[in-house]
Amino acid sequence: MDDYTLFEKIKILINIVSSSPLFLCYFMIGVAVFIFFIICIKKGKKINKWIFITIWILLLILLSISYKSVTINLIDSMFNDVFMALYFPNLTVYIIIVFISNFFLFYSILSKKIEKSYKIVNVINSIIINSFLVLIIDIANTNGIDIKDTLTVYSNSNLLVLFELTTSIFTSWILLNLLISAHHKLKKYDSKQQQMMPEIIFD
Repeated sequence: MDDYTLFEKIKILINIVSSSPLFLCYFMIGVAVFIFFIICIKKGKKINKWIFITIWILLLILLSISYKSVTINLIDSMFNDVFMALYFPNLTVYIIIVFISNFFLFYSILSKKIEKSYKIVNVINSIIINSFLVLIIDIANTNGIDIKDTLTVYSNSNLLVLFELTTSIFTSWILLNLLISAHHKLKKYDSKQQQMMPEIIFD
């Protein structure tokens, strides 16, 4: 692999940008939308933030359509990588899962603002994942398995099952938190709507 200086990298970037008319077109539209949004803010004009977000999303959709084949390949590759990470996690992914689970465990215990439903789900998730971690360490130590060697880990059915269960529990935990969050937001929305409704007085 060639090692380029910073100046050479900038020069290559300029050549890449100048050779792509479609990129320049989208870039100019994006900059124009952004400048328009900034001007409206400075002048104190009330512009709905959703208008800006909608325009930005439309630009992304148009870009995806313009490069349809590449976009499809990128999405397909992303889903394949996610699938492999969930069902055949490497050591890095597993450590991240354990770290996130323990972080939210401590956050749930220490925070007074977090709601009870979140605390229960976070604590249960962390207990299960940490229990699996102890089992993985025990099996690896007993059988003399090198955790860094992916092939050796996947050749052991017990370790493979524990890794797969860990990622399944973690994914379920994320989905459950999203459902709880959506439920709370719907409840708040309903309560606001009820407060806004005028009282009907019968004579």
